[in-house]
Amino acid sequence: MSEELVANMISKMQNHVIVMGYKYLGMYVVERLKQLALDFVVLVRDESQLPSLHKEGIPAIGSPIARSYQALLKAGVERASAIICTFDDDGDNLLAILNAKKLNPKIRAITIVNDEELYEAALSSGADVVVAPFELTGQILAMSTVSKGVSAVFVKGSMKNKFIAEFQVNREVSIRFGELCKSVSVIMVLTKNGELLANPQDDYIVKTGDVIYVLVDSSNLVEVETRLVELGVING
Repeated sequence: MSEELVANMISKMQNHVIVMGYKYLGMYVVERLKQLALDFVVLVRDESQLPSLHKEGIPAIGSPIARSYQALLKAGVERASAIICTFDDDGDNLLAILNAKKLNPKIRAITIVNDEELYEAALSSGADVVVAPFELTGQILAMSTVSKGVSAVFVKGSMKNKFIAEFQVNREVSIRFGELCKSVSVIMVLTKNGELLANPQDDYIVKTGDVIYVLVDSSNLVEVETRLVELGVING
C-alpha cells in the first residue's frame, strides 16, 4: 500500500476512528476495530513502522511530535467520530486530545494515562474517557485473589472501583429472579442457551447453567459470594 493509496483511503472516510500509537495496546485496539468493521487510521511516532503497517493493509500516517497537528489533519480528524490515544508518553496523549478537540470539538476522545496523577489533567484536556491501565489491571488482579468471579471493573464517575462479578449457576436449583435480587444485586442473566437478559422479569426462573452478573464493590464481594452459596446457587 503506497502513501498515495493511504491518503486516498483516508479522504473517503467518514466517522472513522483515529488510533494514536501502535504498540501492544494500539495493536489490540486495531484488532478490535477490525472485528467491529469500523474504519480507522493509525498515527505513529516512529515512522519506521509505516512500511510494515502499509504492507499489512493498515492505513497509517507518521506523526512526529513537531507535526502532530498536521498529522491529525491528514487523518481527517474533522470527519472522525473518535480518537483513541495509546502512546506510552502521557504528554503525547494529552497533546493529541487538545489538538483533536481544537480541530473537531465533537470528536469522542479516549485515552490512557500511565501516571494516575494525570487523570484529572486528561479530563481537563477534553478527554471523554480516561483509563489508567496499571491501576485497572492491578485492581482486577488483586480482587481476583479474593473471588474467582471478578470479570470487570468500572473506570470512571461515581461507579469507579465497582466490580462486575460473574457466577455460573452450577447447582441443581430453580430460583425466581426477584427472589434472588432480594439477596444480591443481579444486573443481568446470560441463559444457558446464550440469551442475554439485561432486565429479566421478577418471575424469570434462574436455572442451572445460567450465568448471573452481580454489581459489587470490594467491601462486599466475599459477602455476596457467601450469600449465593447459602441460596444454593453456586458451590462453595
